[in-house]
Amino acid sequence: ALRHTQPDLSIDEPVGEPDEQLSLARRLEFSLAASRVPVSTVPQRAEAAQLVRDATTTGAACWCVAVQIATDAPMPEARATLLLRRLSAIAAVVRVAPGEDVRASDHWDRTMTIWLGEGGSVDHIEQVARGTGDIGDCHVVREVVPSLSSRRVEARTVRIPAQRLDDLLDLVGELVLARDRLLRVALPTADEPTTVALDEASGLVGKLRDAILQSRLVPMADIMDRFPRHVHDMAQSLGKDIELVMEGRELEVDRSLLEELSEPLLHLLRNAVDHGLERPEDRRASGKPERGRLVVRVARDGAIVAVTVGDDGAGVRRDRVIAAARARGIEPATSEAVDDAGLLTLLAIPGLSTASEVTALSGRGVGLNAVVHRVQSLGGRIDLATVPGAGTAFTIRLPLSVAMLRALLVRVANETYAIPLSLVFTTSRRGDHAPADDDVAGLQLHGEHLPIVCLRSRLGLPAADDVSGHLVVLDGSAGRFALLVDACIAQQEIVVKPLQRVRGAAPRFSGGTILADGTPSLILDINSLT
Repeated sequence: ALRHTQPDLSIDEPVGEPDEQLSLARRLEFSLAASRVPVSTVPQRAEAAQLVRDATTTGAACWCVAVQIATDAPMPEARATLLLRRLSAIAAVVRVAPGEDVRASDHWDRTMTIWLGEGGSVDHIEQVARGTGDIGDCHVVREVVPSLSSRRVEARTVRIPAQRLDDLLDLVGELVLARDRLLRVALPTADEPTTVALDEASGLVGKLRDAILQSRLVPMADIMDRFPRHVHDMAQSLGKDIELVMEGRELEVDRSLLEELSEPLLHLLRNAVDHGLERPEDRRASGKPERGRLVVRVARDGAIVAVTVGDDGAGVRRDRVIAAARARGIEPATSEAVDDAGLLTLLAIPGLSTASEVTALSGRGVGLNAVVHRVQSLGGRIDLATVPGAGTAFTIRLPLSVAMLRALLVRVANETYAIPLSLVFTTSRRGDHAPADDDVAGLQLHGEHLPIVCLRSRLGLPAADDVSGHLVVLDGSAGRFALLVDACIAQQEIVVKPLQRVRGAAPRFSGGTILADGTPSLILDINSLT
């Protein structure tokens, strides 16, 4: 419900007579206008309530028991067998990791994870596990699994330095560019056998690229397994009773994305535990179960991974957020006071906090602002749905790989720049919206006033009166704005190459890439342009 419609931004050669072109352009304009979602439209209260319910509702859940056998325990394999026998009396043992062969080896680190079916409770399972003896640590959470009857076959793995995978990706990126140049030069004059050979070689290069990208994928469990301990410690320190449910641990994402995603998710968990979920006595007074529910759900949506952190707590107090904004001299717009997108914009203001005092968990006003900036720097977006008394759900949407992105290519002063397509809301011709060098003038789009940012002036380039330009409406951390460029060229999948930061340089770019024709292009950091 929170998705926005992105029109096809590909640019084709004009066809037909002028009258036919004009008719076609009007039909396309009408079609795009009909498919656009108004900027100020976000889920109404009923839709937001449904989103919160979906985020905090779990399906076929089982127990996930993470155990660390004491380092000084004699015969750890026998202790593991006894632990499994005692837990099987509570609920069926669905799966155990690692397998028996690993636990019998001398290289076993004495950690194991046991998945149980329905039955028992958190306290009962933890009590039985610790009662086995020689248990150094134990954490029990509920986890939604695709199928309780499925058995995962452990594959043989080989450890290699991560830098080798990065080098392979760089090489295959260069190979893809060389393939594209070869096809552009050779195909127009190639005979049939040569064309067939080029097509086969092109397909093999594409499969090689996909295989290398696949080798960089790691399961979300690598960071989600840290959450139970964090949530347990935070809940204990705040005197709250919280049930943590995790879903989608087996989903694989790019290694570099996983490293960048850990800190934003921990920020959202802290917010949910500290601000969202109430104390047991408060929940009892409002007719809720004393134990609050916190759900971390990871799902695949095409080439996008969606991570939802939802709770069934008190929801975001809009009046307190607006009061905190006004205390900082910020007068919220009408949309920000009503819809969830505007509320998220206010919450992401640096230094804004509704906490009454600064603690180790909150009160500094930097958490959500850091989350929004980190997510958008990865080419993703974050959405909010909240209902007072029902709960809150934050959803982060990111590409499965930050090594390769779908980008919109724009041209400014004979230079080509790339913009992550996930941040693009829509595009349009500039027309008479604003003068080419005016950053103050605004754009009226679906009844909302959007500021216009001229990319030429931001990059220190002289204005050009002979360029009509295009407007690219972007979702920035401070809200939507229109970026004025000379022209929109096309969409293209790009290989992202990191840039070394130069001291004193303006942070206008988040990375670089090589286009299909071999020319370099910089990737714009849109948050630094506003």
